[in-house]
Amino acid sequence: MIVTNLISSPRAHVTLKPGEYTSISTIEKTPGTTYWVTVWLDVSGGSITIDNCSGTFSKSQRIGWSFTSPIANPMSLRYKVVSGSPTVKVWNMVMCELGEYQANKALLDGLYFFDGDTMPLA
Repeated sequence: MIVTNLISSPRAHVTLKPGEYTSISTIEKTPGTTYWVTVWLDVSGGSITIDNCSGTFSKSQRIGWSFTSPIANPMSLRYKVVSGSPTVKVWNMVMCELGEYQANKALLDGLYFFDGDTMPLA
């Protein structure tokens, strides 16, 4: 099985601006399709929330969420400031159809090859 990453430049470092949508892909989404998105998020100088993603973020971490697209626009991210004057960057981004992600995750989990992190079992 294959997961097709729909992000144009997944390793690019993209600086987000508060309250503004910032494109992270040039490929249009299909309305009514459910997607899985995961990004490495780097927040410094405050805390934020990301549209459609639960939680408040104030450090460097990988985050992921699923959503159903109501429109065909390319993928973009927007954040809201909770506290401080944060600087927010994302990179190492993946966006794929949720069904592809779930099928591959179930296959890999069923192999019992990985320890839950990035290393194979000895």
